[in-house]
Amino acid sequence: MSRDLFAPIVTDKQAHHLFQRVRTGAPHAAARRLMNEVFADFHDVDKSFVREFQTGGFSARVFELALFAYLREQGLIPDRSHAAPDFAVLGDTPVAIEVTTTNPAQGGEPDDLEYAPLLHEDLPDADKAFVFQLGKALRRKLTHRDASCRAYWEKGHIRDVPFVIAVGAFHNQNAQMHVVGTVAEYLYGQRDVLTHDTTGKLTITADKVERHESGGKSIPSGLFQMPEAANLAGVLFSNAHTMGMFNRIGTESGYGPDDVAICRVGTAYNPDPNASEPRPFAYVVGDRPPGEQETFAEGLHLFINPWANRKLSPQALPGIPFANFTDGRLVTMVPNSFQPFTSKTFVVEHPQAQQIARYQQLLFLGKLPNEGTER
Repeated sequence: MSRDLFAPIVTDKQAHHLFQRVRTGAPHAAARRLMNEVFADFHDVDKSFVREFQTGGFSARVFELALFAYLREQGLIPDRSHAAPDFAVLGDTPVAIEVTTTNPAQGGEPDDLEYAPLLHEDLPDADKAFVFQLGKALRRKLTHRDASCRAYWEKGHIRDVPFVIAVGAFHNQNAQMHVVGTVAEYLYGQRDVLTHDTTGKLTITADKVERHESGGKSIPSGLFQMPEAANLAGVLFSNAHTMGMFNRIGTESGYGPDDVAICRVGTAYNPDPNASEPRPFAYVVGDRPPGEQETFAEGLHLFINPWANRKLSPQALPGIPFANFTDGRLVTMVPNSFQPFTSKTFVVEHPQAQQIARYQQLLFLGKLPNEGTER
């Protein structure tokens, strides 16, 4: 099997539309080079990764490869000698990870994230629908049994190891706009209510969430507390580990051509203790100084299940925000580093690509000079 992810092994008719788009051309050159570098160290245990990457499993395999890059970045060497679960990290703080994604409905919108609008036209309704997609993806893995009727956590090589499901959002063109608060509500059955007192100090209280409703359907909230989740030690969520991430990190590594520039915009964690809204950000990829450049840890969020049979240490998956339910309240710990919540990547191919990308940066931040101002 070829170690070049982008050397076609399927017909054009079989190939996924996103694979077809990124396999050639300057706009994705940095992503192709970086993905192949990561894949060079990736053990394809069942020899199906490349075929799935080039066909219907494109987005899921991109997410899986990005998670492998994150583990390697943190100095963790996953055991991939078994086909399932996808990653088994053993040692003093072991964890087993099975990867899944939210997927488009059959005949629905393609998982084309690059050319989606910045915001969904009805984000609250989209968030409600997303909970159903998230629940479906997680339950699919919780109910899965192999040919010997064993669940993932019952396999011999990871027995007594905390089991985590990593889920990436790819169900429609706006999947990257769903934030971690929606995931927390479904997993813990609790919604944070933010208020400010007369001095501007932020107060956080909690409302219990019993059910989630969308499109006339209803499902119970609080998955972590349900009997079927007793062996689910945590959920690792991402709305960022896409081809765009490989393109950005590859560009920061110097892999992109001179006539291609990338502008990234979005919202990020606001360290102000009284902030109730995230802060907007925008930058041209390559402008951030060494030490502040993007990592594969960015965009990952760990939710720990305190009711699980096997407890998960947050040190098992370091360098990322994690949430846990402690003393009746949800507590989130955030590393002292840039933590994006949502983002959008704009790729420019033009002889003046850098100037155009910086224009987009200033436009998003509202820093363009007033065209009507006299000089």
